[in-house]
Amino acid sequence: MWTIKRVRQGIFVCVALFAATILQAQTTTGRIIGLAADEGAAALPGVTITIDSPVLIGGTRTQVSDSDGYFSFIGLAPGEYTVRADLSGYVGQEMREVKVPLGGAVSLNVVMALGTFSGEIEVTAETPIVDPTQVNTGLIYDRKYLLDTALGSNNRAYQLVLAQAPGVSDDRNPRVFGSSQTENAYFVDGINTTDPATATFGTNFNFDAIQEIQFQTGGFEAEYGMATGGIINLVTKSGGNQFSGILDVRYSQDSFQSSGDHYDSSEQTTSFRDIGATLGGPILRDSLWFFASYQYVTSERTPTNSPNTREFTGQYPIAKLTWQISPSWRASAKYTADPAEISNVNASYNVARESGAFKEQGASVLSADLNAALSSNLLWNVTVGSFRSELNVFPNYTDLSVNAHQNAATGYWYNSFQSQQYSERNRDEFSTDLTWFVDDLAGNHEFKGGVRYQDLLFNSGICNTGTPNGETCAAAGVSGYWYLELPGGQPYLMNDVVSPGLSKDTGVVGSAYLQDAWRVAHNLTLKLGVRYDQAKYTNDAGEEVADLNKWQPRAALAWDITGDSKNVFRANYGLYMHPNSTTLPEFVNTKAPSGGWWSSCSTFFGMDAATCQGFAGMMGWGWTSDPENQDPAGWLLPPTGAGSQLNQIDPNLKAVYTEEFILAYERQLGRRAGIEFSYVNKKTKNMFEDTCNGNWPGPASAGSDCSYFIMANLPELKRSYEGFMVKYETRSFNWLTLLTSYTYSKSKGSQDEGHVSPLFDRYPSDYINRFGYMGDQRLHRFKLNGSIYIKGDWNIGFDGLWSSDFRWQPIATYFDDPSVPPGHQLFVEPRGAREANPNYQLDLQLSKGFTVGGRMRFVLIGTVYNTFSSEQPTGVCQSVSGCGVDSDFNPVEAGDATMWQRPRSYEVGFRFEF
Repeated sequence: MWTIKRVRQGIFVCVALFAATILQAQTTTGRIIGLAADEGAAALPGVTITIDSPVLIGGTRTQVSDSDGYFSFIGLAPGEYTVRADLSGYVGQEMREVKVPLGGAVSLNVVMALGTFSGEIEVTAETPIVDPTQVNTGLIYDRKYLLDTALGSNNRAYQLVLAQAPGVSDDRNPRVFGSSQTENAYFVDGINTTDPATATFGTNFNFDAIQEIQFQTGGFEAEYGMATGGIINLVTKSGGNQFSGILDVRYSQDSFQSSGDHYDSSEQTTSFRDIGATLGGPILRDSLWFFASYQYVTSERTPTNSPNTREFTGQYPIAKLTWQISPSWRASAKYTADPAEISNVNASYNVARESGAFKEQGASVLSADLNAALSSNLLWNVTVGSFRSELNVFPNYTDLSVNAHQNAATGYWYNSFQSQQYSERNRDEFSTDLTWFVDDLAGNHEFKGGVRYQDLLFNSGICNTGTPNGETCAAAGVSGYWYLELPGGQPYLMNDVVSPGLSKDTGVVGSAYLQDAWRVAHNLTLKLGVRYDQAKYTNDAGEEVADLNKWQPRAALAWDITGDSKNVFRANYGLYMHPNSTTLPEFVNTKAPSGGWWSSCSTFFGMDAATCQGFAGMMGWGWTSDPENQDPAGWLLPPTGAGSQLNQIDPNLKAVYTEEFILAYERQLGRRAGIEFSYVNKKTKNMFEDTCNGNWPGPASAGSDCSYFIMANLPELKRSYEGFMVKYETRSFNWLTLLTSYTYSKSKGSQDEGHVSPLFDRYPSDYINRFGYMGDQRLHRFKLNGSIYIKGDWNIGFDGLWSSDFRWQPIATYFDDPSVPPGHQLFVEPRGAREANPNYQLDLQLSKGFTVGGRMRFVLIGTVYNTFSSEQPTGVCQSVSGCGVDSDFNPVEAGDATMWQRPRSYEVGFRFEF
């Protein structure tokens, strides 16, 4: 088995092979490749190619086509470029609005005609939009598209923009081709900002700070890893040779919200304020640029019949410097943060005022990178970064010594908030890469290889409130209680959690890869590579508890069928490993929380204190007096037979990975328009979950030993996704931007909740009916996004979606069926067996711009959310015994809707740009 040390040794071998340092950094640039030829298609060497762009620091760049007419520019900032070609005796050629995509290439065919006089220039109107070297599926969101199609402040979060891609759910943490919300990787300016504990997105920032987003949904090359879902690669702005800036303000309040069948605006308090500003420009022209951004967001929302108002306050600063040290060397440094506070984060009609919770959260990222063109065919990058994050939750109004109460019938919480938790989640990383371009070796090659090294930390503590002296979870042995009561208020169950104190779990993730983008011919690219990832985790006692590793071969081709970058066929196959997260070692901490469910002596057993205490001694059960004297007879703790020993991880635990096969065909349709057809077949393997030790290695059986829980690759865990997608995108007309897609897919599996859950603990209740349709299952999805430009600087933006029925299944708990262990769920029918309803929504935005003084522009903005005011259910009650009462205190039965779309609402705003 390979270790991190052996990975490093392998890198030294690569150094010898490449005669340079080979390490890895996430791609933050794009490139231009091309072929210069005469009108007879004969290659033209010696053509001078010059490129220029406002995003290109260091001024214009120039190259001369080689003996075969080829030329390339590497390490380019994504954006629009002007490309000019000159050769004595020929008419000069100029291509404008040449779009260099993040992480990709634009291929130019420059046809030079014999000229009649020096200096003659022909401007080419049509520029290619299809990358003939691309093998992955996904989308590139450039700055202009983001500005025109992210409507209103609700959609000005990069995570929500990702939902516009085909095969992707519309969750804030998107599900990509059937993967869960915790299987993506989020990179910002080359730094991994994925939360080390939750494996979801880890940071927010001002939307106007984004330069471009590359969203890979499948088929990514060996360079990209640590995800079985999607790769989100985002680059922020860097400034420029001209000073520029934006002030963006959005506002909404009560009167902007419509009422509907399930929402009464007169009973709710709703307000929102979002103020964002950016400023960028030169410190030294063509040499040193700066960019700064700040956003301040506040919102208030009072749900129907809630005594509490959810109040959110967030701040998102960014500061960035970019330095062109020399024509071949460039460096940048950046700081970003997103501290936020949320008062009454749990505001609901089912939560009393004194049971409100307070949450404080936020991350900060400090990073630097160095990019160097060591020669005309050697590109080198280095990136270092530090990610620091925290999340704390505790009572909003009461101190930690106050116990919480919940009514078992209605779910109503009162007296206090029930828990407290504290955590810090950190990541330090180092990465760098070398790309070597080689010509005339049975075609052209782009060799690339590298490593990434990451240190992870998860320092956390969680326990109940109701601690005797208001102590926090930081102290070991602290015990807190909350009560579950019968409808009449009689004591029923009491939950206690004894804190082990703060636990420190760590991880080390190492990655190495080699790949070759081999242009066998001008119209055929093969991409062959292999990647190795290893994630080693250590628990609170400093013991190494898991070593997840996987070799991941990747093979793909891109065939430019007609040789003009207008018809490209793609095929790829690969294995993709997910490194999991620091919650894996937390599962086997030596100081785990303890406690359980205590049963009321008087209500549950009908005993007085003396009888109950004697009975406990006779049976060997636990007994305790009541800390609040709710039941003077005290409480009994029957042995569960589960988890009496420390949890374990199978020493042979294998990493989760997906096997994926994709076919795609993309065709350019006229100027700046294209259509793509793709087929995806994806299977997730080696999934793991914890189960009673008697069920592993199996077979699982009723009454099996449950002295401890073990994390293992259970054969019952499986997941598959198959989908067909059509995507059409056009900017052919000056008045229209359009992105639309249709997806037909089936997403099936047996695990949707993560690797630590009550699933598959006990047989048979936790095993039966677990396979079926997953939470992201929609047989059909249709998406429509874009904007229409109208003379007079008017713009109409639209964001629409329609999806077929979501799925659900009835669930029974201990209260419905005593054979179900407390805290567990029995799927009465197969997962996703029942269909609910389809969903649709259309958001619209109207803006009017005014030009002031040449470079300055003022824009008025009005946004309409849910234009048709549809109130389709977005969730249903799955409990066979019902889900308590709704906000009007009516019973909620199984199958009844529990959540709906909010009806139509409005937002106003303005932008000032220069």
